[in-house]
Amino acid sequence: MRKLGVALAMTIAAVGVGRAADLPTKKEEAPPPPVNCFSSLWAYMNSTAADCPLTYGPFTAYLTLDWGFGWESHSAGYNAAFNNGVSNIVTKQSGPHSAWLQTPNGINQSVVGIKMSQPIAYGWSLVGTAEVGFNPYFGYLADAQRSQVQNNGKALVLQNANADSSRTGQWDNSQGFLGLSNPVYGTITAGRVNTLSLDTLIAYDPQSSAYAFSPFGYSGSYAGFGDTEAARANTAVKYRVNYQNFRAGALVQWGGYDQGNGSTSMYQGQVGADFNLFGGMPYAGKLSLDVLGSYAENVVNVATFAGTCAVLAKGTYAGQVGCTDGIPTYYSNTDVKATLSNNLGFMGVAKYTWGPLAVSGGYTWLRQTNPDQTFPDGFKTIGGWNVPGTITGNKAFPTTWITYNQYNDARYAPYWFLGAKYAVTPQIDVSAAFYYLSQNNYNSSATPCAPTNTTYVEPSGQKFTITTLNNGACAGSTDFLSFLIDYRPVKRVDLYAGVMLSNVYGGLANGYQVTQTINPTAGLRIKF
Repeated sequence: MRKLGVALAMTIAAVGVGRAADLPTKKEEAPPPPVNCFSSLWAYMNSTAADCPLTYGPFTAYLTLDWGFGWESHSAGYNAAFNNGVSNIVTKQSGPHSAWLQTPNGINQSVVGIKMSQPIAYGWSLVGTAEVGFNPYFGYLADAQRSQVQNNGKALVLQNANADSSRTGQWDNSQGFLGLSNPVYGTITAGRVNTLSLDTLIAYDPQSSAYAFSPFGYSGSYAGFGDTEAARANTAVKYRVNYQNFRAGALVQWGGYDQGNGSTSMYQGQVGADFNLFGGMPYAGKLSLDVLGSYAENVVNVATFAGTCAVLAKGTYAGQVGCTDGIPTYYSNTDVKATLSNNLGFMGVAKYTWGPLAVSGGYTWLRQTNPDQTFPDGFKTIGGWNVPGTITGNKAFPTTWITYNQYNDARYAPYWFLGAKYAVTPQIDVSAAFYYLSQNNYNSSATPCAPTNTTYVEPSGQKFTITTLNNGACAGSTDFLSFLIDYRPVKRVDLYAGVMLSNVYGGLANGYQVTQTINPTAGLRIKF
């Protein structure tokens, strides 16, 4: 027995000696220090904004520049004041001729901004953002209503790109807010903010709401549940909070047009969650879901007057083309007209991320009804332009500047989208998406919906005719199909190319010169 114990002790000692012989005789070398991203231009450009921010104290400055070039099968022409510069989708200004055009902000609005995050106490931080969007070719602030005023009174055949927007030349036309943030209790901000619906569409859109490749980017009317000015709120409180894998949000806007808002009030609420599914299986991934509701009162949609061109039948200039100014007598081209509505909407979106592939889609229901107020004395728009009061009973002033009965019958315009984004390599992404919106027949006039022919005359005297329905309130639809390739040779630089096909049908095509455009675009984005 004693011999067995001695043998066992000798065996344990031998094993211990063997293991000791395997131990390292010196400490392993420490990992190399991180590369200084400011050591060279290459190191900086191959870092992300999160890796290498331009920070001083609590402040971080940033800049995004997006230049591009594109072709329009039916061009509306270039306008430097317009947020997009060009019409990336089919619009009323889209004419019968094609054109090559500089195309800024193809995948990202060019912006310059500053963010603040200053810890206070007990996990709380003071946060804020001030950001402005601009044209990277000329430096003009994004000012959609200025682009409208520049075209006010012109015939459609003479107009270039223009549309209403919540970006109308403000110093904070993107965002400008202050707030408090806590990792447990959430973030509350006050000032000019994106609506919850705008943030949600950007997050779930396969094209990230790129101007040139998504109708959600080109027009804020999708986020605004019918009107683009409701995509942002200028005097609002916004709250977001996360708990485990769940999240919630709320937004309340106070103040009206005088405070730079596109509506007199707005309320939004949102809930969402992320779920890890099929753990350990080949198709394991993350499912993200969000639903939200929105209601806004007296939302504004600004429009301009359109003149006409015709071949003169008699007089000194007989046979030549004469174009009329569509602005009513006694008014100026800085006066614009507005349509008001109350907008109600519900949105549901989903995304499933499986390795390098993300598939997403969603459905939104929206309703527009007549507004609560009529504003007979007029008002100033969010861009500061004048909407005159409506004068009745005076033949010298026959124009109705504010339309408040457009939706005697409610307009319903649901839309849905579906698409995917795939990371071919860590540097190359490809994405494709389809978008579809339809509207009901809310035509309350005595004239029923029917096909009608509209003839346009160009300054050259050439005529062309298009057949559409006779009222924009007739039932109709619009759809979009887009494809995009994004290549990042270094982390701060994107080289991209893609195409968008857009169509408009039925009542939604009323007043259009063409019903389809094909818009390929290529560009360069740099982030600092």
